[in-house]
Amino acid sequence: MGTGRDLELELDGQVAAKQARQQPGGRGSKRGRCDIPKVASTPPHPVMTPIEPTRRDVLQRALQTGALALVGSTASCGAGLRRTPNQAYLELPSTPPGAVAMGLDRNATPAEICRDAVARITDLAWLNKGDSVFIKIACNSDNEHPAVTYPAAVEAMVALLRERGAGTIYVGDQAGVEHVRLTQGGRDSSTRAAMANNGLLDAVTRAEATLHCFDDQGWDGYVQPEIDFPSHWERRPWLPKILEQVDHIVVLPRLGSHALSGYTCGIKIAVGWLRDDSRMLLHQRGASFFEKIAEINYLRPLRDKLRLTLTLGTHGLLNIGPDFGAEHDFGGHFVIASNSLVDHDAVAAALIPWLDRHDASIFDLYSSYPADVDFFNRGFVADFWGESAMADYQPIQAYALGHHIALDPCLSRLAVLEGYRPSHTNVQVVGDGLPQGMGDYLDRYSGRPFRLVGT
Repeated sequence: MGTGRDLELELDGQVAAKQARQQPGGRGSKRGRCDIPKVASTPPHPVMTPIEPTRRDVLQRALQTGALALVGSTASCGAGLRRTPNQAYLELPSTPPGAVAMGLDRNATPAEICRDAVARITDLAWLNKGDSVFIKIACNSDNEHPAVTYPAAVEAMVALLRERGAGTIYVGDQAGVEHVRLTQGGRDSSTRAAMANNGLLDAVTRAEATLHCFDDQGWDGYVQPEIDFPSHWERRPWLPKILEQVDHIVVLPRLGSHALSGYTCGIKIAVGWLRDDSRMLLHQRGASFFEKIAEINYLRPLRDKLRLTLTLGTHGLLNIGPDFGAEHDFGGHFVIASNSLVDHDAVAAALIPWLDRHDASIFDLYSSYPADVDFFNRGFVADFWGESAMADYQPIQAYALGHHIALDPCLSRLAVLEGYRPSHTNVQVVGDGLPQGMGDYLDRYSGRPFRLVGT
């Protein structure tokens, strides 16, 4: 794997190549849309340069004139993007390979898929009879999957844990501040109500699990854990007290784009643990937005109790997120499972640009990420925490998705904290295999971090 300077030179080379292709008549020209520079994989394997135009290319060319009329031009292509790799990550010593189970299954039930995927990456030896488990879901809004965790995945995971002897199984989250607010002054709406609308409450009820929404616990239902590592958090964040009481944590996210963070999966949904004042600090001090998200996952007791991350669903959310956008239909159940957040989200982050590239929708006309991230975050802070919060505002600097892990400030930050830089990640293919073209894309991904097993 190259040095940080090597990656910057590769990025510059990609910019030059893309600028040439964007000239009139140049191959791959996409007027009216920002082409984000990409770090090339080891020659002669390009990262994402399809030879033939995809359905999305055809739709974009057909709608270019309308797109310009509707949304106008935004920031210049690539302006303001983070371009410097995380040198601390590149300097980590290589560790043994990681492991992910992933695949598409068109016939098996969610329970069968969950059981098989989990068995590929852990024997659940950490679960003793009677142990309590908290299943952290993604319920940012009352919109249905893929804007939230797939309800059938909740039932499948609860059933598996119960089969293996788990005691009390909690399921919960706290929705985004644009939908649910819990402040010292009181509460507006509730995560429970959101779950009643998106199918998650019914799933928890059918599974006979214990619902535990953090906003139901009140303002004092949180604790401030000590930070025992160099941190970007200016003040210790507040996390739910339930984390100190349960034996194990399982994360059950969804696969999707995010208007501010680019993508959301296992690492990003840790924001749901935060109390309102800590969420304010995360958005207000945007210069370290990505690093702060990573560091939530390394706080005790999260880092000591997280055992498993599993994404299971029928659709992925693209282009906008986290609450709406294009919905990619997998044509079956797609699963990603790992006992490592870093491995799980390395694969998830790689897939979002590929899925987006091969999916055409009206949402291709505009996406806030990466060009307008700070514009929308400024409005977010001002709208929900007031103009006084803007006095200490720091802008978010986005990065380009779909590149070397060292260029992902969130993913690489968590890896540095864990001292974890696997020589590669073994992707055990399960079910009916991978969607056409996905395996080849992962095999050629920048830095060659993935090795497909079982294809």
